[in-house]
Amino acid sequence: MGKLSQVWVWAVLLVIVLGAAACGSDDDDEPASTPEPAADTGSSSGGVSLDSGLSLDLNTGGGSTSGLPGCADPSDDECPLPLVMDLDGEIAAGGVSVRYPDRYFDAASGEGDVLFTITPSENNKFAERAVFEAYFAESVDAALAELSEPETADWTAGELSGKIGVTRDETQDPPVNTTVGAFALDDGRAVVLSLTATGKYGWDLWSQVYTSMLETLTVTP
Repeated sequence: MGKLSQVWVWAVLLVIVLGAAACGSDDDDEPASTPEPAADTGSSSGGVSLDSGLSLDLNTGGGSTSGLPGCADPSDDECPLPLVMDLDGEIAAGGVSVRYPDRYFDAASGEGDVLFTITPSENNKFAERAVFEAYFAESVDAALAELSEPETADWTAGELSGKIGVTRDETQDPPVNTTVGAFALDDGRAVVLSLTATGKYGWDLWSQVYTSMLETLTVTP
């Protein structure tokens, strides 16, 4: 091959190499593709089993510093996600009012010291049942004393501060979870919104509805 031919071949090779380098540079300048975010499947209603005597921060709001107590293990395939319902009803008695899911519950005046009771309506077909009650207690501690060795957490309900206590009675069939949310008043008493939930996962299923209701709890003189 003549010298001129060799020069021509090297020139062609140089052009090819430079062109490939330029293409690679352009590709490097393009922004990396961003993967689509995974669909939000929600979170379960707790972190560890109530049986272990522990609780987990659910990030459900409510002003809790230690997390909502009494929820079950989210790794358990049987454990349901907590229900989220529209609070489309309201009941008031004795200066206490709260909003509740009117489509699935009936509200009525209570008996004795109970101001009002919210019970499942005919539309409520869930096997896990839930009953809410409102009443006054002598104090936050006195209200929680109704429970036997409860899990507790500091909590706020609207502008009220207090505690939530949860206990589980395995001796009943189905098991019964009793939740007492007690919040201090200026006169030393406490206003209480309780939840009695039946079934293995009653508390897990209804916990979000309960905490949402607490956010609407108000007391007027």
